[in-house]
Amino acid sequence: MRGGTPLLKRFTKRWTRRLVAAGGRCLHRLGATHPPSGVRILTYHRIAADPLDPFAVDPAEFSRQMQFLLAGFRMVSLEEAISELESSSDPPGTIALTIDDGTRDFVTDGLPTIRRLGLPATLFVSPLKVGMPGFLDWDELCEIRDAGISVGSHGLDHQSFGKLSGGELQDQVYRSRQMLEDRLGIRVTCLAYPFGTSRDFNATVKEEVRRAGYQFACTAINGVNRRGVDLLELKRTKIEQGDGPIFEWTLQGCLDGWEFIDRHLSLLQNRYP
Repeated sequence: MRGGTPLLKRFTKRWTRRLVAAGGRCLHRLGATHPPSGVRILTYHRIAADPLDPFAVDPAEFSRQMQFLLAGFRMVSLEEAISELESSSDPPGTIALTIDDGTRDFVTDGLPTIRRLGLPATLFVSPLKVGMPGFLDWDELCEIRDAGISVGSHGLDHQSFGKLSGGELQDQVYRSRQMLEDRLGIRVTCLAYPFGTSRDFNATVKEEVRRAGYQFACTAINGVNRRGVDLLELKRTKIEQGDGPIFEWTLQGCLDGWEFIDRHLSLLQNRYP
């Protein structure tokens, strides 16, 4: 659906991620580092068999990963994870699951696995994309809501907040929340910054998000969250198409060094339009 990322860029990024994870794994084995405590928020985009899309995780691989999480980790809702970060010491082995964008494959290939395993999850949606080709419609979002999946804002139409003027930014954060609340009959308390790299939010953006009434917001900057984290700048661990061989290492923190690229080399990242 949303392929087109140059093959060389996909190949280079995939193997760079694997090398970073392998380096982290070696450090763990040497005793130089330890699996980090805290809350790790996983991010998926499409659950689909689409080799041209670097963010599309095959449904069978997604199911395998979810079963592995259920067997070895404590899975909590994003809201519960935030509550724990505010009120207790860093919980070990805690995972929260999020999915961005609201493409149709979530209801056909992601939701069945989540339902079967009874996993808590949060879906971030851009309301102006609802009903567009390839995206969920409002009836499907109601089905997802009724299945117990939390829904949060992903901006109105997936624009980088870091590039917007004051009025445009206000429209993105206020109007997106209002549309989701009105159409789904829910209270929206969380937001995921579109794209989510260091280019896409700043202190001004975070203040506008806070004023709009959101309690927390997620970035795409890799890492684990510990007590005292800025709740409007939560880190997340993105799972991409080629990450199957390093999935277990990623959960152990072996890929957390990728935060440097997210913060300082974000031009190298794949980005959906």
